[in-house]
Amino acid sequence: MTDTTIPGTAAPRPAGKRIPWWLFAAVLGVAAAIAAGSLAFWGTGSEGLVHITRYTARFAFLIFIVVFATGALAQLFPSATTRWLKRNRRYLGLSFALAHFIHLGALTSFFIAIGEAPDIVTIIGGGGAYVLIAAMALTSNDWSVRTLGPKIWRRLHLVGIAYVWLIFMNSYIGRLTSETPPEPKVIFAITAGLGFLVLGLRVTAWIARRRARSQAVVR
Repeated sequence: MTDTTIPGTAAPRPAGKRIPWWLFAAVLGVAAAIAAGSLAFWGTGSEGLVHITRYTARFAFLIFIVVFATGALAQLFPSATTRWLKRNRRYLGLSFALAHFIHLGALTSFFIAIGEAPDIVTIIGGGGAYVLIAAMALTSNDWSVRTLGPKIWRRLHLVGIAYVWLIFMNSYIGRLTSETPPEPKVIFAITAGLGFLVLGLRVTAWIARRRARSQAVVR
């Protein structure tokens, strides 16, 4: 699967194309609403912070799912909406990076509040995801595509998106199979199901592209 959908696109941004700044404003607005609602319902202590952490993670995951699916959706279900998603996948990816770093801030605040540190596996596994998200965000521009070259750029973003997908799925499947999950298992079944559904879309789109190329060569 060589369709890279996060955070940018190898194609240069068309001259005069407007950046959808409202995406980033929306991310900040939703994150602020999550924080305000969590603190109002569960207080300003660790309970409020843990809910901010959970809901910012799920919000970031929903954006990630859209970005992860963008290329496949545009190919398999062409429409004005999917074409818009594909044109703006660079900014959708950057909005995911913003949302997930907000989640990191909430997670850090939670561990500081309870006076504990995450285990080493979480630090290494989750930390690796943030390093790759930062790398993809910093290279989501035309200059980086030209400097790194399309092949290296695409490999970086393909490895990055695959690793982030694995981290999300490991987290949700781990909670789904846990004997004492922090919340009802149906939540984790839905999130994990979304992840595998979009993976299936990407595989389907990749197979369709391979078949189209093979038929073109035969002709």
